[in-house]
Amino acid sequence: MSEPRQDAAPSAAAAARPASSSLFIVERRLSNVNDRQLTVLLTALTGAASRFSARRDGVRYLGSIFLKHQKRLLSLFAAESLDAVRAVNQAALVPFTSIEPAVELPNLDHEPIVGLPDTDQV
Repeated sequence: MSEPRQDAAPSAAAAARPASSSLFIVERRLSNVNDRQLTVLLTALTGAASRFSARRDGVRYLGSIFLKHQKRLLSLFAAESLDAVRAVNQAALVPFTSIEPAVELPNLDHEPIVGLPDTDQV
């Protein structure tokens, strides 16, 4: 079994968060949202997160991904607690479906996945 590389540089998400914080994903279901509405939503979310960060409330907005066909917006936060993430999202006044702790998986730099054949030997 191959061990993950220890010398890999930290990811952007890892570099952006303090050592005491954890990652959280906030899910939103957005039906019939257009590009302008999505921009307004992200502006509200970014503004709320910036206000909390300025007060040093231990939460930072890292970005979002919109899954257009599923009509889902997934937003990534680094925070000291789930409650801090909830407070930012409530302050943004944009309803959300769930907030879940997340774990960032290391980039194995194309190392073979355990249980799958090595493509060089197939």
